[in-house]
Amino acid sequence: MAALVACDGLMLIVGSLGAAWLRFRDLRAPVVLENSPWQPDYLTLSVIVAAMWIVFLGAERLYDLERLFWGAGEFARVARGLTVGVVAMILATYALKTPGVSRAWTLSAWAMCIVFVTVGRFVLRASLDRMRRRGKWVQRTLIVGSNAEAADIIRILKAHPGSGLVPVGCMASSQSERLELDYCSASLPVLGYARELRSVIDEHCIDAVVIASSAFDHDVLSRMIAELRGLPVTIHVSSGLFEVLTSRVFVREVGGVPLIGVRGVSLSRGRLVTKRIFDLCIALTIVALGLPVWLLVMLGIKLTSPGRVFYAQERVGRGGKPFGMLKFRSMVADADARLAALEEANEASGPLFKMRDDPRVTAVGRFLRKYSIDEFPQLLNVIKGEMSLVGPRPPLPSEVREYTLLHWRRMEVLPGMTGLWQVSGRSNLSFEDMVRLDLFYIENWSVTLDLGILFRTPGAVFGARGAY
Repeated sequence: MAALVACDGLMLIVGSLGAAWLRFRDLRAPVVLENSPWQPDYLTLSVIVAAMWIVFLGAERLYDLERLFWGAGEFARVARGLTVGVVAMILATYALKTPGVSRAWTLSAWAMCIVFVTVGRFVLRASLDRMRRRGKWVQRTLIVGSNAEAADIIRILKAHPGSGLVPVGCMASSQSERLELDYCSASLPVLGYARELRSVIDEHCIDAVVIASSAFDHDVLSRMIAELRGLPVTIHVSSGLFEVLTSRVFVREVGGVPLIGVRGVSLSRGRLVTKRIFDLCIALTIVALGLPVWLLVMLGIKLTSPGRVFYAQERVGRGGKPFGMLKFRSMVADADARLAALEEANEASGPLFKMRDDPRVTAVGRFLRKYSIDEFPQLLNVIKGEMSLVGPRPPLPSEVREYTLLHWRRMEVLPGMTGLWQVSGRSNLSFEDMVRLDLFYIENWSVTLDLGILFRTPGAVFGARGAY
C-alpha cells in the first residue's frame, strides 16, 4: 500500500507541475487569491492537490496491492477518482471565493494526472509482476475443489503469475467423492479431501486458499471458512462470475446475510451513440494525420509485389452480417487459393488459422503484420460503421460455421480493430481464451473500458507480443 500511495503521489505532483509548465512556463507561478493573506505558487498547490486527490483515489479502493492487477477496471477507477477530485476542487474554489486558480491549469492537470497515474501504476505493476515471475512475493496457493470451476481457477492462476497466487495442489470436494468428478488432477497434485483441509495446510506450508464455491454445499463451505479463520492463510472464495468486471460487483448486507450484487450494463442507444461519435472522431483524426505514412506503405507494397494495395477480406460483423474488412495487402495476390494446401500446418486451436512462418506473406507484409500496420485501413470500416475501434475480433465465415451458441454471443456488438484479447496476449491465446475475453468485454462494456484498452494497445502492438 505504501508503494502505491508513494507512486500515485509522485505521479500526481509530476502531472500537476507539468500542467503548470505548459500553462505558465514557470513551476513557481503565483496563484492569485483575492482577499486572502495566503498567496501560494503552483508548486505548493500541486502538492496540496496531489494529497487531496490521493484521498479520492483511496475512496475508489485503489490502495490494495491485489487491486493493482485489475487492469482496465483500475483505469476506470483512476479516471473516476480524479474526476470527482477535480470537481471537488472547483467547488471548493467557489465556496472559498478564491477564483484565482487557472481553469486551464485545472483541466490540464486533471488530464495529465490520469495519464501519469495510469503509467506509474503500469510500471509498478510490471515491476511487481517481474518479481513474482522470479518467485518473489508469491503465495503458495491451495485450490479447494476439483470440479470445472476449480479447473478454470487453476488455469487462470497459472496464466497470470503476476497475481502472486501460485497453485501447488488441489483438494477433492464432496462432489468428487460421490460422482468421481475430477477436473484438476491432470494440472495439480491432489493433496487430499476437503475434510483434511487444516492438516494439508500445515503439512504443505500453504499461504493462500482459493475455494471453488460451486464444488460444495453451503454448510460445508461455511464449515471450511470457520475452520480456516484461526490459520495464518489468506482465504479466497470464487464467485464463479468469470465474465463480470470486478468494478460491477459489490457486497451488501440484508438481515446479516452478505449478498453479492452485480451492477447492470446498459447497451442503451445513448451510450452506443456516444461510442459511435468517439469512434468517428478518433478514426477521422488518425486517417488525416497518418496519410503520409499510408502513402509510403502503399508505395512499398506496389514496388515489392504485384497486385492491389488494399485487400478486402470477407468477415462477419454484428448480428452475422458479412462485410469486407480492409487491410494493406501483406500476402501474395493468390493467397486465398493457397490456403487449402496449408491447412495441415495450422498452429491455432478451434476454427482459427494461424501459421507463424506463412509462406504466403511478402517481405513488406511481414513487417506490416509484426507492428499491425496492415490493420490501419480498417479505420475506413470504422468510419463506414461496419467496425468499431474496440470490440471482438471479426471472424471469417468459415470460423462462424463452427460456432456454438456461446461463441455467437461475440456477434452482439460491432467487431473492433483492437480488443481485450489483442492486449492480453494477441496470437498466443487459444480460441476459447479469446472468446472468454470477448464475452467479458461485452458483459462489461463502457467508454472507460474502451479507453483503457486503447491505452494498452500501443504497448501490445509495438512490443509485437504474439504477432505473426
